[in-house]
Order: sequence, then C-alpha cells, then structure tokens
Amino acid sequence: MPQCPHCQTPYESGQRYCTMCGSFLLHPEQGDTFCPQCGVRVSPRQEFCHECDAPLKGAKAAVDVLGPEAEPEVLPPESAAPRPGSTRGMPTWLVGLLVGSGIVIIILLVLLFSRGTSPPPAPTPTPQAEAPPPAPQAPAPAVTPAPGPPAAPAPAAPADLKEELQSALSTLREAQLHKDIVQFMSVYSLTFPDLTEKRANTLKNWEQFDFTNLVFTVDKIQSLDPNNAIAWVTWYIDTRNRQSQELTSSSQTFQVRFVKELGKWRIRSLEEVEK
Repeated sequence: MPQCPHCQTPYESGQRYCTMCGSFLLHPEQGDTFCPQCGVRVSPRQEFCHECDAPLKGAKAAVDVLGPEAEPEVLPPESAAPRPGSTRGMPTWLVGLLVGSGIVIIILLVLLFSRGTSPPPAPTPTPQAEAPPPAPQAPAPAVTPAPGPPAAPAPAAPADLKEELQSALSTLREAQLHKDIVQFMSVYSLTFPDLTEKRANTLKNWEQFDFTNLVFTVDKIQSLDPNNAIAWVTWYIDTRNRQSQELTSSSQTFQVRFVKELGKWRIRSLEEVEK
C-alpha cells in the first residue's frame, strides 16, 4: 500500500488527500507551504495552485513584465573651455583692481544721491473734532436654546456583515461534519497563530470522534473597521467516540476575531470565554 511522502501514512490508490496531514497525494509537493485560498500543500516554486488555480507569488512575474532595470545614463563631463564672461585666465591683480574700482564708484554715487535730496517736511496735523460718546444700549434678552433631539444610540453591526460571518461559520460546520481538511483550513487566516498545529490537532480529533450534531449561534457582532470584526459565537456539539461509541454533548462560547482576506472573512484568532 503506498504511503504519504510527508507523514508516511498508508493510503488507498487514487486517494486525493492524506487523512493525517492533508497532503495532495496525486501530485506530492515538498515543504510546508500551503495555498492561501484552499489550504492545499503546494511547492514554494509554484506560481499557481494545482487545486484552485489561485496565484501563489508575483515577484517573478513582475520582473518578466517590467524587464531589467535600466542603467542610468552617464553624461559626458563638461568642457574645460572657459564660459563667456568668466574671469578664468585673467591675472589675479587685474581682477582685484576691477572689483575695487567698482566698489569706489558705487560709494561715490550713493554720497551724491544722499546730498542732492532732502526729506520733505512733515505735514501739520489737522485737529479733529471729538466724536460724541456712543449711547448706551439695552442688554439683549437672554435666549433659552430649544432642547435638541436625544442622542442616537450606537449603530449596530450591518445585516450584511452578520450574514457574511455566518456564511464563514457555516463553511466551518460543513467541513467538521464531512471531515474535509481543505475546506476546514480555508476558513482560517494565514496569520492565525499555530496554523500548522491547528491542522494536525483537527485531523487527530477526527480520528477519535464523529460529529452527530453541530449547531452554532452568533450572540453578538462588533465591527472594528471594514476589514476587521469580532463575533461572540456559541457552538452546541454532539460527538460519538469511535472506539467506545459513547455519546457526548457539550457547548462552547468563543470570542472570534475575523479579518477580510482576498474578499472573504477568515478567522484571525479565537478565545474561549465563559457564557
């Protein structure tokens, strides 16, 4: 019987995914790189996912389209010939003589202009009649402002946001019931803490238990911004132990933080809380 190239778990011929690590068995890939769209294992050198055709990297494509960076044009050095009007090539004493003569001429012109002109006499101020004091004005009557409308309550989360979050949770529920690891991991963000450990623990639980019933309720939603939201979700779970056939019922409440990635809401983090 063939074995998974990653975890050495035996599998049936023609089986698409490993039940232990979720590796794609028809075209085994090396490494621990997963598609951000469907969660299937891919090669770090792939540009498109072989399962959902999602783009995996774009750096190489950008280089192919833009071409190599053009080298800066090196301009030829300026000619060493003196420019018109420059003092290059003139003796130093001649330059100093010209500058000194110009300064003496400017000083003489200033002295002649200042002696030939005198400031005009200051105008005699004209006496002005004093203006009569303003008449006292009666104080304006106090105006009592009309009471305004009461403050509006804080807006609730939009209905379309609740429907989108419930759709993501419904996908998670279907993946649990059918034990579909690819569909299960597609609901989690690539930045979810310990994403690889979450995948391994889920596969391990599926080997021990079967879900006989799985229901959730969304108790409250808080929108942080267009791409972040928090929801309080309660799960009601009925499971059967695959070895002892014992039935167990439980409920758990989580504070789930969602983030919008590639146009879909995914679970960024979750924390169990007491209801």
